[in-house]
Amino acid sequence: MNINDIDTPALLIEKAKIKDNIIKMQNLCNQKGVKLRPHIKTHKMPSIARMQVEAGASGIAVAKLSEAEIFASEGFDDIQIANIIIGDKKIERLFHLNNKVRELSVSVDSFEVVSQLNKRFQNSGKEMNVMIEIDSGLGRSGLKEKAEIFKLAKAIEECNGLKFKGILTHAGQVYSANTFDEIRDIAKYEVSFMIDIAEFLRNNGIDTLIVSIGSTPAAIAYDLLNGITEIRPGNYVFYDMIQVSLGTAKLNECALSVISTVISKPSNDRVIIDAGSKALHTDKGAHGNDKIKTYGYVLNKTCSILRLSEEHGFIFHNGEEFKIGEKVRIIPNHACAVCNLFDFAYLIEENEVKERIEVSARGKVT
Repeated sequence: MNINDIDTPALLIEKAKIKDNIIKMQNLCNQKGVKLRPHIKTHKMPSIARMQVEAGASGIAVAKLSEAEIFASEGFDDIQIANIIIGDKKIERLFHLNNKVRELSVSVDSFEVVSQLNKRFQNSGKEMNVMIEIDSGLGRSGLKEKAEIFKLAKAIEECNGLKFKGILTHAGQVYSANTFDEIRDIAKYEVSFMIDIAEFLRNNGIDTLIVSIGSTPAAIAYDLLNGITEIRPGNYVFYDMIQVSLGTAKLNECALSVISTVISKPSNDRVIIDAGSKALHTDKGAHGNDKIKTYGYVLNKTCSILRLSEEHGFIFHNGEEFKIGEKVRIIPNHACAVCNLFDFAYLIEENEVKERIEVSARGKVT
C-alpha cells in the first residue's frame, strides 16, 4: 500500500531512518563504554524496543508501571521504572511484576516510599531493586544533598525486602538550552554531579552498582563518562522538531511524521488539514524553549501550522500551491507526545507501507 492510500491523519515511521538512529546511538554508547537503556516512553512499541535490544541495548526504561506491565507481557525482562511508585494498589502490581521478570527496578526519593515498598516486599523471597532518584538541576523529584542521599541509601540497605542498586537522574533542564555549548555544559555537570555522589556513597560503605543518567540532547554532548554505567535517552529513536531546534538532530534524521489531508481552502493564504491537536499535540517546545513557532514542520512546503483545534490544523502560507484532497506530511514538535495519540503507526520504506505497528503502551498513565 502506498502512503497516499492511508486514511488520515496517521502516524508514519521511516524504517531506514529509525534503524540508522538506533545503530548510531548504540555505537556512540559502545565507544564511550556505557550501557544503553533506551527510554520507551518515546515510541511505546515493543517491536521497536526489540530493534533497540537486538542492536545491543542492555534493557529498557519506562515512565509508568503500566508501561512496564505491557513490555513484560511482551517478553522484556530487564526493566527500569524511572519513576516513583507509591500506594498499596500500585505496589501490589509492582510485587506481581517483580516475580515475572528477571530484573526490575524502581525509583525512590523518600523514607515514606521506602517504607511502603519494604512493607510489601519483606520476606517475599525476591527483593525489589531500588534506585535513588537524584535532582541534578531539573528541580523535579529527587534528592541532591549527599547526607540525605546517604541516609536514604542506608535505610534501603537495612530493609530485608529491598536491594539498593544505585542512583539515577534526568537533567531535563537541557531542553531549555539556547546553544549546543549550553547543552554540553549541562551534560558535563550532570556527569560530574552523579559521579561525585556515587564516589561519596562508596567511600562511606554503600555499594553503588548503577549510575544512570540521560536524555537525547545530553547523550550527543557527553564527553568523558568514566564512572557512569548507563544512559537512558529516548527521543533519539525518532527525533523531532524540538531536537532540530536544539541542534541535536538534523531534519533528515527525523523518522516520525504525521500524514494529513487538506480538507479546505477557505482563503488565499490559509488551508485546513484534518490533523489537529488530537494528532499533532499542542507542544511547541519544552521547559520554556521558544524556538519553535509552529505546531510541526510541513515537509516539502513553505508554510506554517499556526493554529490547531481538536480535529483541524490551520496552515498559513504565502501563495504556496495546495489542492483539496492533497496529502501533506508533518514532522511533529514532540514525538513522544504525538505517539501517545495514535493506536498504531505505519512502518514505511520510500513511500510504501511495510508493516502496521500497534502503539501498545499508549495511554498508560498509571
